[in-house]
Amino acid sequence: MRKRENNINISELPEVARAELLDFYEFLKARHTVSNKKKNKVCKHPLEMFVSDPIKVDKIKKYTRDELHTR
Repeated sequence: MRKRENNINISELPEVARAELLDFYEFLKARHTVSNKKKNKVCKHPLEMFVSDPIKVDKIKKYTRDELHTR
């Protein structure tokens, strides 16, 4: 397998293709960059991260029995 270069020449492409290529590069960079929060947290179970952070709600409405069973 031959060694790949880290630089590519996009000056030969039309302006629309350059913009599309740069947009795709930014997408790939964001997708494959691991944030510090995820890097420091190691989860043993898939739901562990979900359960570890509490769900914040503004107000909980309590229903009466009649309100729950009305149609």
